[in-house]
Amino acid sequence: MGYSVLEYTFFEQGFITMLMVSPNARRRGIGAHLLQAAEATCSTPKLFTSTNVSNHPMQSLLQRLGWHPVGLVHGLDEGDPELFCLFPPAQLHPLRN
Repeated sequence: MGYSVLEYTFFEQGFITMLMVSPNARRRGIGAHLLQAAEATCSTPKLFTSTNVSNHPMQSLLQRLGWHPVGLVHGLDEGDPELFCLFPPAQLHPLRN
């Protein structure tokens, strides 16, 4: 129904490089569950992800779960900047420094 990929190659911090939910399974909480699983297992003090500015459903999901926009990069996808978001470090496991 869906999957996510958590890597540690973004400035040695957690980064969700992919979050995908099958179109026929969307709007059922699967994306939220996948993000929360990444939040729970992240082993670094910070956890980032990104999405295109045009991807309003993903932005809405991130906002609902407490993520904050932290930067915008132009030029990756022509005419559709990439919005980078951070999960609040205070909400990650306190022993992960």
